[in-house]
Amino acid sequence: MTFNLLIPEISSRPENTKDAVISILTLEWPLTLREIYYKIKKHYGYSSTYQSVFKAVKELLKVNILKEHYKRYEINIDWIKRLQSFTDIVETNYFAKERLRNLSGINDSKRSEDLIILNFETIFDAEKYLYYFMKNELFKKKGSTVCFQFNYEWRPLYYFRAEYNYYKRLLEKGHKFYFSCFGTSNIEKESKEFYRSLGIKYKTIKKSYSNDTLVFEDYFIQIFIPEELKNKMKAHLEKNNKMGLLQEVLEKKSSIKVIINKDKELANELKNKITKEF
Repeated sequence: MTFNLLIPEISSRPENTKDAVISILTLEWPLTLREIYYKIKKHYGYSSTYQSVFKAVKELLKVNILKEHYKRYEINIDWIKRLQSFTDIVETNYFAKERLRNLSGINDSKRSEDLIILNFETIFDAEKYLYYFMKNELFKKKGSTVCFQFNYEWRPLYYFRAEYNYYKRLLEKGHKFYFSCFGTSNIEKESKEFYRSLGIKYKTIKKSYSNDTLVFEDYFIQIFIPEELKNKMKAHLEKNNKMGLLQEVLEKKSSIKVIINKDKELANELKNKITKEF
């Protein structure tokens, strides 16, 4: 199926009639053909004829970019969703590859066929890389088991809408999630309820982990955060100090080591062990 990409610059004068039609319908809808025609002329000083606007609208209808109801036209939301999905996949694939190629936010790295060792400057840098790395792998699959063991949870605090959309789409693909966390602050309790409301299995443990661990597909990933940062994270979470958490922990320059081990047998063994605890 051909995917049509027509993305006009809303703030500038459209380059063609189809762009003009889409641009007008992002501002006001639904509109009749005559209304679209006159609004294009008024808004952009466009010289298109009525016939060219008629032709553009009919062609956009044919490829499902527009939809019609009682001779009034508007942008098809399904097209917007397909466009969002397409750009999301492109962003994910390019970011994951470019991050390793350019090493942006990474102090140093070592890699072999089945092992990657990365040293990030901040927790945010490490988190963003892992977000795209996992997203890149899981969006291509269905029905995977994902296990995440971590000491403290702060992600929904800063990524609430993104986290919701991210996990909602992965859950729709049949992926199953098992989260276990040591932290018990109010923020983490709220995170627990948030994840559980999505259908993610989440439990609180009594003993802290030496490092955070993420396991999915054939990957066994370890995240090592310096003790000083972990202690500060715990303190800020317990005090509900969001700004302190952001400035003194998540964006604090340090050395966050991430070890990505691709080992199917080890990953499956760990997933089995973790899921049995739920």
